[in-house]
Amino acid sequence: MYAKDEKGNSLINGDSRRYGVAELYVERPGVETNRRVSRKKLKHDAESYIYNDDRGAEGRALKARLLGHKMDHMPDADVTDYLLQIAEQDPKKIINIYTGGDTAVRLLFIEARDKHVIVYKNKLYTYADNVVLGASDEAAIMYLKDPKNANVYKLIKQDTYPELMGETKKKAND
Repeated sequence: MYAKDEKGNSLINGDSRRYGVAELYVERPGVETNRRVSRKKLKHDAESYIYNDDRGAEGRALKARLLGHKMDHMPDADVTDYLLQIAEQDPKKIINIYTGGDTAVRLLFIEARDKHVIVYKNKLYTYADNVVLGASDEAAIMYLKDPKNANVYKLIKQDTYPELMGETKKKAND
């Protein structure tokens, strides 16, 4: 029903110059309505996560940062509006940020990139000039999440948060 050709014309209905390829159309009452209701429920759930953020304005700013927009010193209303716009377009993205288990890895990646621990050069994210993490944000995050790369993750964490890692070493020595 939603299949399109390479020009974006409906395969079933065709366009103004030609008819579609469908020989038979089966009407299924309620399917389209269920799809709309599911989409609205998904948007509602995403908006609920935004409004009910446990950490309030600070949590919403962090979520905006995870989406690629540094809004630390922006009013909470602007941050909330930005997140609601994302929820309108792609509610699964908002739900994933609030419920996904990779928030710590994503935050480490962003902080490391901001502190130039992870560098983007020659269209690749690299660490320490010889460890290629990936060509995109998602690829680099997947690399860091892989258990085989736990040592690289630990090194990046040490370089990004040296003050935290120093306290851990002191406690271990005491």
